[in-house]
Amino acid sequence: MTLKVSIQNNKTVSLWCSYKDEDGNVLAEFKIRGSGYKPYKVALERANNQISSKGFDVVTARATDKLFPELLLECVACHLIEDWKGIVFHEENQDGELVEVEPECSPENAIKLLNQSDIGPVIWAFVNSESERIQKEADLYRDEVVGKSSSSTNGASSDQKKKRTTTAKNKLPSQVR
Repeated sequence: MTLKVSIQNNKTVSLWCSYKDEDGNVLAEFKIRGSGYKPYKVALERANNQISSKGFDVVTARATDKLFPELLLECVACHLIEDWKGIVFHEENQDGELVEVEPECSPENAIKLLNQSDIGPVIWAFVNSESERIQKEADLYRDEVVGKSSSSTNGASSDQKKKRTTTAKNKLPSQVR
């Protein structure tokens, strides 16, 4: 007998996705990883653990603590956005004038985009939904290529007879001493 298995070296999937306005005009492009990306899953788990580890003691809350939605935004920013094109920040320079800056894609700039911009939550929702779609398509493709793994048994169930147990509850009064 032989068990044949496929060794997977690269499980990370990512695609370029166009962020469009209501008229269908492309405003920016994001290279988005699938939601199965392990560092992303670890970050989500840590965000959940951080919230649960802080407990419900509201007295210990500090200004530096992060809200759960902020943690979720950071998880997406740091791990699902791999690259971007067409992003421009409007920032104040030292003279107080608004200038356009084309930032490189980095975790810090992605956090800034999602956490501090006027449309950050909208972009977060776009990236999050595209990530789920990308992962779903990748999983379907994998299942088609690899196929469903076959069961290691022939499917026949073993008929085990249950032992009859006698307890004080189901004994007849004459059996109880």
